[in-house]
Amino acid sequence: MGVRRRGREYALQMLFAMDMTEYQPDEVFAGFHAIQDLNRDAFYYARRMVDGIHGHLEEIDALLAKYAKNWKIARMAVVDRNLLRLSIFELKYQEDVPFQIVLNEALEIGKDFSEEESSQFINGILDTASKELRPEEPSKRSMPKKKKVKQQIVSGE
Repeated sequence: MGVRRRGREYALQMLFAMDMTEYQPDEVFAGFHAIQDLNRDAFYYARRMVDGIHGHLEEIDALLAKYAKNWKIARMAVVDRNLLRLSIFELKYQEDVPFQIVLNEALEIGKDFSEEESSQFINGILDTASKELRPEEPSKRSMPKKKKVKQQIVSGE
């Protein structure tokens, strides 16, 4: 598993802990670091992401509320809510990470940490978010579909 993937998983776990306990990032970092056998690079990657999300939480939650039509943030599953916060942070503030990677990572991590049904929910919200946050970035949703060309047989009369 790569450093960024592991970092995203650590970040999700930290965000989950913060959401459930209302601890501040430094408290969660200290506790997480003390009880985990950590990949140091992944931990520091996660820490930067958690600090960024915490610093922009109101803005990220406003975007999440906008993209999650008919869903109140407080009613979302805690794992899904924090995975979406993480992904929206990457879409908005980490432009070096392509949308397809953000989406694939969210779906893969969701498989390990959330319910099976969450993948469609997460996919739909991130697709909507990417249209506004990354309109210039090509993705599968914006690529033209290949048209099937029927071969015409020319008879030699």
